[in-house]
Amino acid sequence: MATFSTGPLLLGYLFNWCLYGILLVQVYLYYLAFPKDRLATKCLVFGLFLVETLQTSFVVHDAFDRFGSGFGNLAVFRNNQLEWLGVPIITGIVSCAVQTFFAYRIFILSKSKLLWSMICVIALSQCGAAITQGVQALQVREFSKLQAEAFISCAIWLVGAAVCDIIIAISMSYYLWKSETGFNSTHALFTRLIWLTIGTGSMTAVVETVAIVLFFAFPHNSYYQTPALVLAKLYSNTLLVVFNSRLRIINGRDATQSIGLTSFSSPRKDRITRNNQMGQSQPKRDGTRQIEVDTVLAIQKKDWESGAYTG
Repeated sequence: MATFSTGPLLLGYLFNWCLYGILLVQVYLYYLAFPKDRLATKCLVFGLFLVETLQTSFVVHDAFDRFGSGFGNLAVFRNNQLEWLGVPIITGIVSCAVQTFFAYRIFILSKSKLLWSMICVIALSQCGAAITQGVQALQVREFSKLQAEAFISCAIWLVGAAVCDIIIAISMSYYLWKSETGFNSTHALFTRLIWLTIGTGSMTAVVETVAIVLFFAFPHNSYYQTPALVLAKLYSNTLLVVFNSRLRIINGRDATQSIGLTSFSSPRKDRITRNNQMGQSQPKRDGTRQIEVDTVLAIQKKDWESGAYTG
């Protein structure tokens, strides 16, 4: 017998709005910090932000329809409203865009066309399945009937997205590890990038796995809607986290050397600058240390400009 609970939908709406607020902050920080990023990168960031804003407007519409104007009407509760567009279709498009972006970054690092092609094929396949599932949800209209009508498309969508995220996380971590220069000054940078890649990739994969389990374990209920409603926002926030990882807080807790697309700074350079401004003589530099810093600067600048890490 089909049952329905509005609790999972309410939780999904709340989590979606929270993640949208986080995305707003991340986009604003990106806008302030990286005005010289490539045009394609800016288009990706702000394009995803517009799509996420559109999805949030759908969520607001559905939440008001269920818990406002249509409160108490069982037919309104059971109807999937605009979820057919806001959840599978928009999530499939957003996840595909983010996954193909990381596929390009992996190609820059590995030069492997086979790996790049495999990730792109999986990403496009899960996107196509997500769009198919959205069309089927539009035709079915009721949550209780969705599992029977959209079993295959939903399985391909969620399983494909999870597999793609796992491949990206493993591949990026491996090739970043291979790219280490051996200098202590870059070890912290690569370690941070590797853990960031593992964390963001595993997060989306875990949420997709939870959605798969709930969809198949409770086919006549809406429990799977809670993780499904946050997937798109997780992908967009994941991308912005990687872009904004280039930010460095001056005099903050992170004392390691870092480089952005436009400048290079280090505690050593800051000390030398302050000494010169105070009229003091420039301290004598150790030759070996200076060669190491110059080498790191050249390697990092080349990698950043080639797009090996971010925009």
